Amino acid sequence: MYLEDLPAAARGVARGLVTSRALVEAALRRYDEREPTLHAFTWLDRERALRLADGIDQRRARGEDPGLLAGVPIGVKDIFDTAGIPTERGSALFAGRVPDATAEVVLALEAAGAIVLGKTVTAELAFYHSGPTTNPHDPSRTPGGSSMGSAAAVAAGIIPAAVGSQTNGSIVRPAAFCGVVGFKPTYGRIPRDGVFPFAPTLDHVGGFARSVEGVAWLCAAMTREPLERWWQPPSRAPRLAAVRTKDWELATDAMRLRFQEAVDRLASSGGPIEWPPLPADLDDAIPVVRTIMTYESARTIGPHVDRRPELVSDVARSFFAEGALVPEGDHRAALLERDRLVAAFADWCAPYDAILTLPAAGEAPTRETTGDPRFCSRWTLVGAPAVTIPIGRGPSGLPLGLQLVGAPGDDRRLLSAAAWAEDALR
Repeated sequence: MYLEDLPAAARGVARGLVTSRALVEAALRRYDEREPTLHAFTWLDRERALRLADGIDQRRARGEDPGLLAGVPIGVKDIFDTAGIPTERGSALFAGRVPDATAEVVLALEAAGAIVLGKTVTAELAFYHSGPTTNPHDPSRTPGGSSMGSAAAVAAGIIPAAVGSQTNGSIVRPAAFCGVVGFKPTYGRIPRDGVFPFAPTLDHVGGFARSVEGVAWLCAAMTREPLERWWQPPSRAPRLAAVRTKDWELATDAMRLRFQEAVDRLASSGGPIEWPPLPADLDDAIPVVRTIMTYESARTIGPHVDRRPELVSDVARSFFAEGALVPEGDHRAALLERDRLVAAFADWCAPYDAILTLPAAGEAPTRETTGDPRFCSRWTLVGAPAVTIPIGRGPSGLPLGLQLVGAPGDDRRLLSAAAWAEDALR
């Protein structure tokens, strides 16, 4: 039961209802059951995890407070540096790489008492090319990318939470495909020190859990902030808006139908939902995202690829080569346009607690792809907080999700609205 929900696990250890060792042992049993077909982890050390769990239990027995997530096993995406532990970034370019320092968010989680059970699979170089991880609901389907291992491990019940990152759609999309909650906070809200950079203007840190409250607890620990900075239980029906972007017709019939059903149910529970037009040019902003991503990744990752191009997939090499040809002036223009859109979106979104929109085209596709990120691109570009909650199944029996987007900086407000929607749609 405790592995199903992060707050329940943390409260259970804090109240003496369960030991950290029992949680870790349960996670390891679940790992043994699921990992042979799931392939969600790149590294896991049983003895280390159990030793750390015993240390937490001993501290609790002495009356100490080991932290918000004391004794809870979690996963960390394999682009976050972990001292003495392999961090290979999903690529043969970095095979055998063991960093000397640990990423700030991992240090913060460990300071909160969380136990890094394992490093989770990332798509190659945290980009698009599929990794080995399968969807927990159907091994022939993708869990999405690039935070595939984190989403799959949480969905499979191995761990109650995991750290991920998003440069385009790498938290929201796998959360939707795997049927868990994925949260991308406001740009810059969570530190990126020690995280492998892809496109620094767009890179976000976030994570996965089985509930909206769970991702709030995870973010509080990652930022070393009081839980109240991230979590406020909903006390009223939120003010909601809904949007259909220009990509609406690219979604499956089942996804569009389920989205409209969710909007109708939320309206029935909380009152009318508005359908305002998006700010000018935001609906056409995907080329701006691509310009920034190609230009910046060609300069952060491109030099590594140039040294051993034969170790990198064709799709990644082509993307970085495209970015190398983008003029600096085009990149500057894209950043100026991004700044304009951030300001316009913040003003447009401010009256609403959340904007309802699609997180993905539909159910998880087969494993030749990690899915299309375009349903996340606009919200990542403007640095808005975004959270996805499960809303049922599609015609193949696979999960579908609902994305809620908030005003930049209003992370707690968005999470409160998402928790209300989570309960209303349950």
